[in-house]
Amino acid sequence: MHFGLIIISAMLILAVNMGLRQALGIFLPEMGEIYALSMPSLSFAFAFQNLLWGAIAPFAGVLAERHGYGKVLFTGSLIYSLGTALLAVSESAWVYHLSNGVLLGIGVGATTFSVVLGAVSKNVSDKHRSVALGIASAGGSLGQFIYAIAGNMLNQSAGYGNTMLIFAVTVLTIPLLMLPLSKSKPSTLHEKTSGTPFKDKNFILLTSGFFVCGFHVAFISVHLPNYAAFCGLSTDVAATSLAIIGLCNVFGTIAAGWLGGRFHKPYLLSSVYMARALLILMFFLSPKSAANFYWFSVIMGMLWLSTVPLTSGSVAQLFGAGKVASIFGWVMFGHQVGAFVAVYSAGWIVEKTGGYDMAWYLSVGLGVIAAVMHLPMNREVFRQAQKNHVST
Repeated sequence: MHFGLIIISAMLILAVNMGLRQALGIFLPEMGEIYALSMPSLSFAFAFQNLLWGAIAPFAGVLAERHGYGKVLFTGSLIYSLGTALLAVSESAWVYHLSNGVLLGIGVGATTFSVVLGAVSKNVSDKHRSVALGIASAGGSLGQFIYAIAGNMLNQSAGYGNTMLIFAVTVLTIPLLMLPLSKSKPSTLHEKTSGTPFKDKNFILLTSGFFVCGFHVAFISVHLPNYAAFCGLSTDVAATSLAIIGLCNVFGTIAAGWLGGRFHKPYLLSSVYMARALLILMFFLSPKSAANFYWFSVIMGMLWLSTVPLTSGSVAQLFGAGKVASIFGWVMFGHQVGAFVAVYSAGWIVEKTGGYDMAWYLSVGLGVIAAVMHLPMNREVFRQAQKNHVST
């Protein structure tokens, strides 16, 4: 099958997968009233969702490699849709935790980057893989733009419950969108790997850096709407900010994929994390107006998921394209541990201090640490590892 169709399919699946999940932060202030929960309790469900889908991702990747990508995506989409629908039909606190924390965690984990990009990596040549991963990853950003705008408009016109039901229906499009990926056969490659990835220095550094990416993305996507409310700004400003991040990252992610095919990926990752740290510091110190939220969103959007094609591409270079779904799944778990820490700790910080200051400072510090982490990754090691693998 022509790899262009596979890339489009992957892009659309990730648009649904990431778009819906990252737009849920818009509803955070309203969820507190509907489910009668405190900010730490609300945040814990989001945090657990992030942690669970990170834990599910590597196992979903292994199942996809062994039994086919379509089966995993189909099952995950049904669970994802069920969890979203339950948010619409119940105001019970325990149903909220079951839906947002557990079912969405499982559903997102089975339909996320590790599985989808694993299928893309197997069907694209080494020469075009980095760009292909960038284009496919951009789907998540495009979805964020669409779901943030549509979600805010639907919530204002149709209400929270109806919006969640509509979102649940959109998840059911994944079984149709996955058809090109379902024809991607289980791996039959016997690629050479230098032992378990858990002992590989570069794997550890990539995973540790991706922890910081998860911290940044989850903190901003979940808590930026509530932070806007703290600053006296409307939900429209928050929704527009998330939409701008998504739209700009379509270009940022594709550009990262293109650059990753020409320059050493870990050095590009170092630049992204340092740029994030400086941007977050500038935003935090600036006056809080709608205009400043928007310029922050434009620049953050260029950096948002640009780490995904660079990190998944690094995994493909180090361990082989046929192992991306499983090994990148473990790297993604590190990402989601960071997301868990970010979402829950930010809610706890707000509860204890009455503001987000400590969370912003923590984001800056972690960005600097991640930038430094990627510098020891030697270019020659990556080149030699890639030569040792069977090309797909």
